[in-house]
Amino acid sequence: MRYLLISTAILLSGPALADRFETTARIDAVTVYPWGAGVNRTVQMDLPQGAHELVVTGMPVDIDPSTLRVTGEGATIGAVSLQINRALPAAPVETTEFLAAKDMVRRLEDALAQHDARVAEITARGTAAEDMIEFLMKLAESDSVAGDFAGLTASARDQMIEARQTIVRTAAEAEAANRTREDMDKEIDRARTRLEALRAPENQTSALVIAVQGNGAPASIRIASLTRQASWQPVYDLSLQRKEAKLSMDRGLMVAQNSGEDWTGVHLTLSTARPMDQAAPSELSPHFVRVMDKDSKLYSGSEPAMMAADSARMQEGGYVAPITEVEPVVVDEQPVVASALLAVVGETEVYDYPTPVDIRDGADALRLPLDSHALTPEIVAEAVPSRDNSAYLVADTVNSTGAVILPGEATFYADGAMVGRGTLELTAAGDDMKLGFGPLTGIKLERQLPDETEGNSGLILKSAERTETAILGIRNLTAEEWPLRVIDQVPVSRQEDLRVDWSADPAPDETDPEGKRGLLVWNGKIAPGEEQKITLTTSLRWPDGMALFDD
Repeated sequence: MRYLLISTAILLSGPALADRFETTARIDAVTVYPWGAGVNRTVQMDLPQGAHELVVTGMPVDIDPSTLRVTGEGATIGAVSLQINRALPAAPVETTEFLAAKDMVRRLEDALAQHDARVAEITARGTAAEDMIEFLMKLAESDSVAGDFAGLTASARDQMIEARQTIVRTAAEAEAANRTREDMDKEIDRARTRLEALRAPENQTSALVIAVQGNGAPASIRIASLTRQASWQPVYDLSLQRKEAKLSMDRGLMVAQNSGEDWTGVHLTLSTARPMDQAAPSELSPHFVRVMDKDSKLYSGSEPAMMAADSARMQEGGYVAPITEVEPVVVDEQPVVASALLAVVGETEVYDYPTPVDIRDGADALRLPLDSHALTPEIVAEAVPSRDNSAYLVADTVNSTGAVILPGEATFYADGAMVGRGTLELTAAGDDMKLGFGPLTGIKLERQLPDETEGNSGLILKSAERTETAILGIRNLTAEEWPLRVIDQVPVSRQEDLRVDWSADPAPDETDPEGKRGLLVWNGKIAPGEEQKITLTTSLRWPDGMALFDD
């Protein structure tokens, strides 16, 4: 037997264990983290006075013994051990709901068997009538018929009529019975599906053995453990009503688990704490450096070269940075419609869901509503002619929820229709947000390079100079005026020898917005049927003998 000892300290005194009690522990509370979950179980029972052995069955087989914590009220807890594979008792634990569903399937299967027996009786009567007709036909053809031939003929006729009527009746009864059987089959399929949904995962083969000292009174024993096979993440629905200039954000929480057992009717708490992650700061070791002659044959395979290669691989994605703790969420001071209660415990935010929930092992992805917030949008048609063929509907807003918006999946709706999916980034309270709500196909974009006198289609290229002229075109084919934001870019030089000059007509309203070098922004409006053009000229110059490359 595989036997894992959790605590070797025997706190009990007196004679050896007297009785063994077998029971199950109900999962009544779960705290789910972004990665992992804390599971709390409770055993309620009357323990006689004295030393006993309590066997708690139905524990998941992959539970981490080091995370088990057992406490008791009305009893003293001694040694605790986890038995895996050959755990006692070997019989699986079946819930009341599972047994009721199993009994329902059995009763429906019995009813179907009785129905099939009745159909078989109907079919047998029809077959017997057919046999009777065949017998009478052979009898009429026989030369051995004698006596009252007329009376015999009349009797045979009556029997054949009755047999034909029996065949017709049994065919109709069998057809009606087959229609009933289709309904019974569907009912059995539904009952079997429910039974499978209630069936406990097959890997529940471990048991927890607890040495207890009973006080002759009702005892409450709490069992806490951690599992890595659970997680939660925020999800968002953002709905824009363009005519009313309204924007709402509904926040929810998505929870899933593969812990090896079903969570039924549990009190659910969601926490931003990360008990499975690093808890202490990293330590640094001495960093030794050295130089070598570049002409050395060992240089290419030396430690500096290998360190440089490792650094390059890390920058290319070979290294995964550790997950960092998100900022704590502050409770919104404005009244909101909330379905989960939020509290802040130290540097951790906690969502306490108010009603019990069911989350089955590997089967349910549970979405829980959190709250809803009204945001104030500034609606604009954003145009990027160098990349897109049409403008996009964009809502500029501010995180006015009073809380940090955690990273998560988002679904976007415009005027009641779903227009796309994406992600929201970590956004602190009061920070700006730019949200896209799909393309505006009625606002067309193009970026042209007109022919120059040299015939180079907008591009003049010399040995140490390159000049490009582009015309950005925006056409409004809709029947309404739109706020318009046009974005383009010019090259950025990081060398003194490479000079970049540009000019635009009309001039942009913003350059290098939010520190993004080379970006140009034009703000304005575009009327129905209007066409606007922006001419952008860029010149690059560098010394002779050098070549131009794009980073």
